[in-house]
Amino acid sequence: MRDVLRDRQQWGTRAMVSTGSSAATLAALDVLRDGGTAFDAAITASAVLTVAMPMASGPAGDAAAVFHLAGSAQAWSLTGLGRAPAHATAANFAARGHRTVPGRGIESATTPGLLGAWCALHERHGTLPWSRLLAPAVDLAERGTPVTTQTARWIQDNLAVLSQPEFAGLYGPHTSAVGGRLRNPGLAALYRLLAKSVDELEAELDASVTRLSERLGGFFAPGDCAVRIGEVVPAATTTVAGAQVATNPAPTQGALLLQNLALYERLREHGGADSAANVHLLSEIVHQTYAWRIAHLGDPACTPPADPLAEAVLADLAGEVDPDKRSATRYAGHYTDGDTTHFAVLDEAGNSVSWTQSLGLGFGAGVGAGELGLLLCNRLGRSATLSPGEPNGVSPGRRPVNTIFAWSAADADGVRWLGGTPGGDGQCQWNTQVLAALLVDGVSPLVALNRPRWTYLPGADKTEAGVPPHLQVDSSMPADVQEWLSGAGHALRVRTSVGGVLRVLGRHAESVYGLDDGRQEGLTAGW
Repeated sequence: MRDVLRDRQQWGTRAMVSTGSSAATLAALDVLRDGGTAFDAAITASAVLTVAMPMASGPAGDAAAVFHLAGSAQAWSLTGLGRAPAHATAANFAARGHRTVPGRGIESATTPGLLGAWCALHERHGTLPWSRLLAPAVDLAERGTPVTTQTARWIQDNLAVLSQPEFAGLYGPHTSAVGGRLRNPGLAALYRLLAKSVDELEAELDASVTRLSERLGGFFAPGDCAVRIGEVVPAATTTVAGAQVATNPAPTQGALLLQNLALYERLREHGGADSAANVHLLSEIVHQTYAWRIAHLGDPACTPPADPLAEAVLADLAGEVDPDKRSATRYAGHYTDGDTTHFAVLDEAGNSVSWTQSLGLGFGAGVGAGELGLLLCNRLGRSATLSPGEPNGVSPGRRPVNTIFAWSAADADGVRWLGGTPGGDGQCQWNTQVLAALLVDGVSPLVALNRPRWTYLPGADKTEAGVPPHLQVDSSMPADVQEWLSGAGHALRVRTSVGGVLRVLGRHAESVYGLDDGRQEGLTAGW
């Protein structure tokens, strides 16, 4: 049995940062030492991660964050989510003989989103200049980020999607170059341009992507790649065991997290969330909320928003849960792993940010603006359908449903925890398991993150279409729990480690603490 976590909890007196890259964590801590806020540090961490983890995130990807201002109980949602290009209509896809949106290539791409999240956060709460916040990412892109074992493996696994010679040449030599350095001078040039002028960056980015689209036969039009598209709105919330859980509203899948927790609190059996009966119950719950997502979740700017926490909705979902056996998958055939990264920051003043960013799948669409070192996100191909009547049907300007979200949990004394994880549809499940343990079971973050994890498949993501119904479980799950689940009709697939890395930050007395579960690379450190 692999001991993934052990005691990885870290402590600090002023601030805490946890990211998927040691370079990003240290750069964010340096910003805090220089007098920056958690919001400044979040921009720096996000930018460094696009260099250090290029398979999982990039400036043209998506972002979803939950943040709190010091001294305020209000939780805010920050999103920078790509949209369908101007000519991405169902009719145009059908005219090319497509029965679904292609999963890769220029036709799968959405407009850039992550840069918009940076701009929105910097405009409202940034205190340091762009040049300072982006300097670590520029330096790392020029000098090169170390090629770790994880980086080399992810490049190897996704290299085939890079159809442009400039990107294949950039990443190809590093599939077996552990310990070497991966440079991206185009990305350094992009961030220098942003530090100089957002308007100049927007003009150059829009022109580059438009030219690329014309050359490759995409659906982009001039003006599609606006940068100032970030959105800050009140976070979506619900109360669980006396704590307010906050997350991102539609079109992210944050709503499913809230539904999962509300239904679990209503239906749970005796014992903890890691007991056999409750693992089964939670798997039934996520099955029902995935079905709700396919039928109802879309971009609220284009689709009349449905209230995911309406009593009638929760009652209907609860009525479909079978407490004794696995139900037949309701959405099989409606339509691999996603590549995403999550980080969190707490500062001395009391500001906090939990942030998730993604390129969709590894290296996103596989095409992009080579001169800017920028790959486009394939969220349109990963998520949208060609059925105009569906809430997630493709339509120009519509944001496809997005698997990414972040969360926080607060009580009368303020933010207790913030956290998140990468991992496509697994995010809804793994975050639910951790929050159920923290809030309903009342265990510590260390215990919550050290519990055996599981994943219900298939989820609602198009990438899981055709996946045979089964439950993936950690090898550390007790034998009697596995036996009970098998008896309830679950086909189990035992794995050494299930899921992406979970990160949790919090405050305790006069200190701050943080931990990650060690399932992927990264660094959690305090100051």
